[in-house]
Amino acid sequence: MSSIRPDAMAAHINKLCYEWEKAGLALASNNTVVKQNGEGRSLITWKEEGAALKQNEFSTLSEYLTLLKCSQYTMVLYDGSILQISYKIKRNEIIGHRLGWFPSPINLVNVQDIDEIVFKIHESLNTNSSLLEEYLTDPEPSYPINLDSFYQRSSIRFDYDMMPSDRKDKHPDVHLHISIEDCRIPVKGPLCLRKFMAFIVENFYPHLPLEGSLVNDLPSWFSQDMLTQYHRNKFHLFAL
Repeated sequence: MSSIRPDAMAAHINKLCYEWEKAGLALASNNTVVKQNGEGRSLITWKEEGAALKQNEFSTLSEYLTLLKCSQYTMVLYDGSILQISYKIKRNEIIGHRLGWFPSPINLVNVQDIDEIVFKIHESLNTNSSLLEEYLTDPEPSYPINLDSFYQRSSIRFDYDMMPSDRKDKHPDVHLHISIEDCRIPVKGPLCLRKFMAFIVENFYPHLPLEGSLVNDLPSWFSQDMLTQYHRNKFHLFAL
């Protein structure tokens, strides 16, 4: 895997946020900083610190609101979706990452800031609090029930952590979480910034260009194959 200094990684992530904000595609961002963890290890992550998330909160409305309220993000995009970008580096080698995309649970139009997103969600929940119960208990309601303002969209998160040899088959070093925390789809190797942002844009924002500063000007580096034979014989993702 290519060598990269922690301060250089932080600079790349901060430039990514700058380019998306300059293009009018981000509502907010946190400065990425380098935190020393001892033994030559560094955590490159968003500056703000807040409440720790529980394992069973993954892909829930509670998780989404906690990330916003506690400023646990690298960037909040124009549609309310949240990006988390964090890397672990030891002696200039990447040894871990957390790369996540958390979609907004409701349709957000003309939102200007984070507080407005939280307000709109609470307002929508209060206004429509009885709709789901009515929909489930009355198969033939006397009036149309519209639940289209809520989205059932899963968060995604690419995690990379070096696991002991006896745990690699059950817990792949690099894996993708979808829908539930216990879902770990093996991924061939760690993702660089360019691969991660290309995945996000191609799959969730296909109207945005891959060329230029939003994606293809981001750094890319070689990632080694970290799949075990067990993972190669089952469904896995092959990150080019």
